[in-house]
Amino acid sequence: MNASYKWSPSIEHLVEEAAAAINLNGINYAVMMITPDNIEDFAIGFLFSEAIIQHDHDVHDIQVSKSEHGFNIDVTIANRCLYALNSKKRRLVGATGCGICGVEAITHALPELTILPATRPIELLDVDALKLQIEEHQLKAQQSGAIHAALALNAQGNIIACREDIGRHNALDKLIGMLVRQPSSLSECNALLMTSRCSSELIHKAVQLGVNNLISLASPSQLAVKLALKYNLNIIHIPKYSAPIYYSNFQANINLSSLPVSPFGAINV
Repeated sequence: MNASYKWSPSIEHLVEEAAAAINLNGINYAVMMITPDNIEDFAIGFLFSEAIIQHDHDVHDIQVSKSEHGFNIDVTIANRCLYALNSKKRRLVGATGCGICGVEAITHALPELTILPATRPIELLDVDALKLQIEEHQLKAQQSGAIHAALALNAQGNIIACREDIGRHNALDKLIGMLVRQPSSLSECNALLMTSRCSSELIHKAVQLGVNNLISLASPSQLAVKLALKYNLNIIHIPKYSAPIYYSNFQANINLSSLPVSPFGAINV
């Protein structure tokens, strides 16, 4: 037996993960596995991304209480928002990955959104300096690692806010919730940045928020790019060792009809 093995090591440095049951006006809506911090930001951002609320003031109250396996988030929403709640047939249980598990119809996974105005992509003049900013803002990652970050950038490419979570879409929901609760920060936000892979549900959240640029440190999926082009969202991929790659409709001759937005590529039967 190797004497260097530790059979009972300390775990305090590891990232936290807990089950969060989201209840809306007494109705259980979803159970998500999240890092238990910035919980009110998460609740607001999650409900905004789900199109259940449109504004921060649509939420009248948020109460957080511990449960046997995690905690409950009891949210009271405006009566006018109940229709949006009742029209959705969704049960999320334990999702930390794709963010669309439990959706009963493809149309709920890929809803039609409002097309953004075509805008020039944000110009990243100093990628190395931006990467240093990202490291400085990832406080939890410095302590534990194994955690995703969502960051908001202003027009000059400087980071103005950061949220972290074990689930990448949870991290983005936390950031969106913070921005929705702080209109001045939202008006300053010119781009969202994700330290993780860029897939379709992140496109949905960015378009829903109305931000024109989504930056990712990992390459986007084909579907993510197709959706982004459909909604005029600029995607900027920052590879590890090379210059940024831009996917954008701005001043580009792209035939969108040649890019069918489908969750599948060519299917051979």
